Amino acid sequence: LEKIDDECDVFGIHMVKIQDPQLAKRYSIKTFPALVYFRNGNPLLFEGDLQNEESVLEWLVDDDNRELADEIEQVNDRMLERLLDQSLLLAVFFYDDNDCPECEEILEELEMIDDEADLYGIDMVKISDQEAAARYNIIHTPALVYFRKRVPLLYDGDLLDEEKLLAWLTSQDVFELKNEIEEVNRKMLDKLLDENEFLAVYFYEVDDEESTEVLERLEKIDSETDNMDVTIVKMGDPRYARKWGVTKLPSVVYFRNRFPSIYRGGFENELDVLEWLRKNRYRQPELNVFMYALIAITLAFVMYTVFLIYGFQQPPKVA
Repeated sequence: LEKIDDECDVFGIHMVKIQDPQLAKRYSIKTFPALVYFRNGNPLLFEGDLQNEESVLEWLVDDDNRELADEIEQVNDRMLERLLDQSLLLAVFFYDDNDCPECEEILEELEMIDDEADLYGIDMVKISDQEAAARYNIIHTPALVYFRKRVPLLYDGDLLDEEKLLAWLTSQDVFELKNEIEEVNRKMLDKLLDENEFLAVYFYEVDDEESTEVLERLEKIDSETDNMDVTIVKMGDPRYARKWGVTKLPSVVYFRNRFPSIYRGGFENELDVLEWLRKNRYRQPELNVFMYALIAITLAFVMYTVFLIYGFQQPPKVA
């Protein structure tokens, strides 16, 4: 553990040792030695190999282990850089801990949307470091900066309005990057399907060479699809792809008012995909089999009702 002590200090993690069985019992520690990680007083027991200092360090700096429910994680400069390398979407609250009377109230508002933002794949942290703020051209604090693949965007709205904050963070206009297909999770995709009449989703396998090559080709036509008012996003979730009938990856699915159409052609030429999207975008929506069946059943029901009403009607008796 002493081999990683200095490295832990860099990440703002203090390491101490204690020989107190009674205190250990309070935290349900039954076997020794044991390593417990306290985050704002909340304990987390390390269950790996204590002889492997590299795995211990990786566990300590893992963002999943540092997170607390309903609480925005405090980070230092080194940890912020690590998160910027790891997180596709990262919201960072810059503030001055020594001169910010309104920060406590702002943090309460941010913590109210932290869990919801996490569902959209947005990580949220806070940092009190003026040098780090200056590096990203932040002159005045407190400030909320949204990093999309390290590209920063400053929020210029009311930091005390959590609804507007969440709407801004999850806005399609905000998370989009030029000439790049954005990664989404299930929650974000569902939101985009609600907001967009036309949407194309590239389903792929993570760490797959073919998927990477196809993605590079598709990003060449991203601006052209924008001109057609077709938004393209990507999703590395094979199980969710099967929900829409996708059996082979990589694949492109075009949604028109949530109705999916799967691209059956090849990906050797991105222009073939563009032409397919253009045809689907500008063709008149056709009635599918289900809609025809529904209309037929409705007409049959109406005709049957009319027949019952008038077919068995008794003629009036002549007095």
